[in-house]
Amino acid sequence: MRIFVGEFVCGGGFAQQPTGKIPVGLRQEGSAMLKAVSLDLAQIAEVVAAVDPRLGIELDHVETVAIDSGQAILGQWIAAARGCDAALIVAPESDGVLAKAVGMLRAAGVDVIAGSADFLRTASDKLLTAKTLHAARVAHPPFLAKSDNRFDNEMEGFARYVLKPRDGCGTQAIRIFDSLAKAKAELTGGLLLQPWIPGQPISVSLVASGSHQTFLPAVHQSICSETCGYAGGSGPLDDDAQRRATALAALAVNAISNARGFVGVDLILGKRPSDDVVIEINPRLTTSYVGLRKMISGNLAARLFDLETGPVACSHAVDSVRWTTDGQVWINDIPVNETIADHV
Repeated sequence: MRIFVGEFVCGGGFAQQPTGKIPVGLRQEGSAMLKAVSLDLAQIAEVVAAVDPRLGIELDHVETVAIDSGQAILGQWIAAARGCDAALIVAPESDGVLAKAVGMLRAAGVDVIAGSADFLRTASDKLLTAKTLHAARVAHPPFLAKSDNRFDNEMEGFARYVLKPRDGCGTQAIRIFDSLAKAKAELTGGLLLQPWIPGQPISVSLVASGSHQTFLPAVHQSICSETCGYAGGSGPLDDDAQRRATALAALAVNAISNARGFVGVDLILGKRPSDDVVIEINPRLTTSYVGLRKMISGNLAARLFDLETGPVACSHAVDSVRWTTDGQVWINDIPVNETIADHV
């Protein structure tokens, strides 16, 4: 098997900008995901990865394709992926980048391991996600948008409010307000306003393939309460929290049909199960991958291609694995360093 990997930041998404203009956080997370998934894929297949040659990224046992800043990035991705059996795309939802990349590669005859066009469209738009979850009676915070004020009364009385881009990626461009009136004054058509929900920020990831959904261990997210910035995570959760988080995540994903590949669900666990809410759905590989791959037995990437199936076996104790956005991982506070030679 031959697999193409296109990670937007490291794979030429900023090729026409000076490297100093690439946000450090995006570069770190993109590099961490690319290196982790390429390392796993290289154990089961020939891997071809697009890289921005200016970034000096080194990938063990991977054929790299240097992106030319003078040509369209997606055209170069298509050319590199045409000789492959499948493609894995890691790109932001913002500005429709993910949906466009998946759509163009599929139009060129490449089998992209991702959800349907409708799944990507809904999950990539936080307003559409909110409407879909509420329609399916999946627990989700009330919201306000310029085009939808049905929850205007329910928005009153919260201590804090979150204003975020409808097509935002991760925790970028999120603003926090302590006044609903001030937040409303800043609301535009491209934004969504929701209350800040207190509780534990949790992430549940799954691998969807055909009619199968394999849920991975639920994990804590390290989120700054002042900026909503993501700093990494830890896990796995204890058994009770696992059951609560997975049950809610399953309802959320099933509310949007035709999921495929790696999907992440962000949610909040409250003091009681009745307080738990889904925050958003990420229709792509997320940074949690770098920790999850060390938390379970087997090769996580192999599950994306049905080369490993069946229930996931968690190989570490509660909260024994933690990671940061730059890809550093610790198990029982001992740093993990590896190369593909460790798996040969």
